[in-house]
Amino acid sequence: MENLASNLNEKLTGTSFDANSEKTAAAINPGVLHQFRKIQIPLAKIGLGSTEGDLVQMAKKYLEIVGLVLFVWIFGYFHFSVSWILLAVFIYLFRQRQRTQFKERHRMLSEINKNEEQYIKARLDELPSWVFFPDVERAEWVNKIIKQAWPYANKYMDKAIFHDIMIPMIRSTSPALSDFSFEKLDLGEIPPRIGGVKVYTDNVRDQIMMDIEVFYAGDARIKSKVKGIVCGIKDIQFVGELRVILSPLINTIPLFGAVTYFFLRKPSIDFKLTDAGTLMDIPGLNDLMLVQINDIVASMMVLPNRQVFPLVTDIPIGHLRWSNPQGVVRVIVIEAHDLVKADITLLGKGKSDPFVKVKTQGNVEYKTKTMNNTTDPRWNEVFEFAVEQSERDVVDFEIYDEDPGKDDFLGRAQFPIKSLLEQKSVETELTLKDVKKGSLKVFLQYFHLSTQRSALDIIERTNRQMIKQEKLSKALLVVFIDRCTNLPPSKKTRREPNPFCRVQVDNTERKTHTLESQTNPSFEHISQILCSNPLQQQLTIEVRDARSNNDVIGYLELPIKNILDTDSMTIDTQEFPLKSSTEPLDRASIVLRLSLHILSPVNSNASESSTASTPLVENSSRQNTVTELPNKSILQNDLIPKSLSKFTNEQATTPENKTLLVADDPDLESSQFGQIKVGIRYAANRKALSVTIYACKDLINVHEQNLPDAYVRVYLMPDFKKDKKKTKSVHDTVDPVFDDLFEWSASLGDIHQQHLLISVKNNSPLFANEQTYMGDLQIDLSNLDPEKNSIAWYALQEPNTSAGGLIKIKYDTPNNVQTHL
Repeated sequence: MENLASNLNEKLTGTSFDANSEKTAAAINPGVLHQFRKIQIPLAKIGLGSTEGDLVQMAKKYLEIVGLVLFVWIFGYFHFSVSWILLAVFIYLFRQRQRTQFKERHRMLSEINKNEEQYIKARLDELPSWVFFPDVERAEWVNKIIKQAWPYANKYMDKAIFHDIMIPMIRSTSPALSDFSFEKLDLGEIPPRIGGVKVYTDNVRDQIMMDIEVFYAGDARIKSKVKGIVCGIKDIQFVGELRVILSPLINTIPLFGAVTYFFLRKPSIDFKLTDAGTLMDIPGLNDLMLVQINDIVASMMVLPNRQVFPLVTDIPIGHLRWSNPQGVVRVIVIEAHDLVKADITLLGKGKSDPFVKVKTQGNVEYKTKTMNNTTDPRWNEVFEFAVEQSERDVVDFEIYDEDPGKDDFLGRAQFPIKSLLEQKSVETELTLKDVKKGSLKVFLQYFHLSTQRSALDIIERTNRQMIKQEKLSKALLVVFIDRCTNLPPSKKTRREPNPFCRVQVDNTERKTHTLESQTNPSFEHISQILCSNPLQQQLTIEVRDARSNNDVIGYLELPIKNILDTDSMTIDTQEFPLKSSTEPLDRASIVLRLSLHILSPVNSNASESSTASTPLVENSSRQNTVTELPNKSILQNDLIPKSLSKFTNEQATTPENKTLLVADDPDLESSQFGQIKVGIRYAANRKALSVTIYACKDLINVHEQNLPDAYVRVYLMPDFKKDKKKTKSVHDTVDPVFDDLFEWSASLGDIHQQHLLISVKNNSPLFANEQTYMGDLQIDLSNLDPEKNSIAWYALQEPNTSAGGLIKIKYDTPNNVQTHL
């Protein structure tokens, strides 16, 4: 028995070989024996936990299970509701799933860092870009240089990036972080890696342009300290596409004057929290923190913002910091067909709650409304993007199924903007990729940018002809905030402020990054804002102090018409004095560069000049007349999607980017979802909109046994969407009476740009298998008359679809004189 154990031990440890076997192996192939001797099987241990690491993992797993059981027992002992137990189990399982996905992603990126070729052979479904795209080249020689230089770059980043930039930036975001510091900074031994490099050679003048694929999954460990609390992060993951531009090219060393670099899209950033940071490792809080970090990066280094590193001193390079957009893309997401059924019920029937994310290069991303319980949704929503590189940019569409926690992926599609340059507009059905089935129908239109005043007439009537009563963009405003000077100290602390700027045009808002303790801050921030009415809108820039609860230091108000009236529609770098509402400011100013570009459906000076003498149609009754306009076929055939021309009323909405047609109320008697009585009037003396929800009748019954418990939610969209109103709940009736009055304070002009969203709902209990939505109604307020009072019955539309579009306010109808139920 001892001999058997001894032989087994020798075989496992590789310390003894049979002489004959050794000779035979050497005779066959001398290299085989050498390779075989290199394989050492570790000494096995029999018992509980073969290594110290196994014991630690087993102890952690044991404590987690014991903690969960103890948690459930305590809740049962104190007779808490079963809902709390289900919630705790859901959070536990959700965290386990997130941890598993995080570890798998980190393992994948780590394997790529160690040996890219071996990983490619093992995983053919996740290849770097240089495999798929022949114009993207490998950069292994660069990776070797980075690996050798990483220990020295580590020390540089420690001081130049973390201490000189990151610490001041973090401290300036909130007074609670004023003592923030790094307790430990170890960037590890694994450097970042270049996945592929694409150098552009076509249509590139006086510059060298390249896109670099960067990713990092290293062994860095960072610990920070705030208020005596230590928080740490590890397993940092970073993936992004960096564009580097070497410009201008010069005839002396180093052959180019500056290096401009920026991310084309928001990079993907993820990490694992340690120490006290694990308290935030729960669903929601961790995602919120990642969003804040991505927003900080986007405000500095995501298109249109960029960083410029000058290499010479005798060449002007200020223009490299400015934004030079080439056009604007208008996208209408129409509908989708035959989507994947993401939610499978117990009966085997499938459904999805799809929505679409639309984005191009840059930090702007839009999202459609979620359409519940359908695989053939219809949205008809409009989104608009500024385009920096029309030859290379694409419009990305991603469809998801909305779920609690993580949304399910339903497919993606792309459309190259270059295809729009040759055609005025395109309506197409895109086949979804990375899924088994599904398609998305979209309409895209490209607008060139013009500095001719006459172009405003063309885009004005183009928008009116395309979709009525819609705030479509007519111009693109580019704001470059260079710096501020002579800012006063903080009023509360008497210290230098932590300034940042907020740029606003109507409801569109942009924000710069925050600088710490600066009275002459240099922002070099770019904001691109699409304007729907440049003749009336106003640009407002507020300089605020993050150290004093975002108090306003000073502000600037400038009508956009002032930029429009300049010769080139550009106010070159100019200093503007800042004003204060509390006390006069002494020499405080802000330095700006402002430019305005008018959207033009055609890139032809001839077409612009031919319409210069055509007066702008101001009378709304003449909106549908197109005989006066040049390029009639363009306006009627190319700019209007065929899918939308068939539907005059069927449109969908989103809170911020709606595309709705105004129509008369359908026949009340034919309504399938009941009726609602609404009173609407504007009190000019109080500058307030009053809406009274009187009653409903003939509502659909969503209860299985009893009558519904109805209530009504009222929203003023899109500018007052957060100020939602709710009536009382009326039990067990399909003809409830509410008599509830709601008010919103705003000017009549602002109210005319809004619409009411009224949703009738059933107050169903938790875990009840009952339908919640009972009917919707949207009322357009553009024809609101302050001299009249409207009280009328309206037909409710299908819930969650708003298929009837916007309904006009009813005046002088027989129903107006009826009293409510």
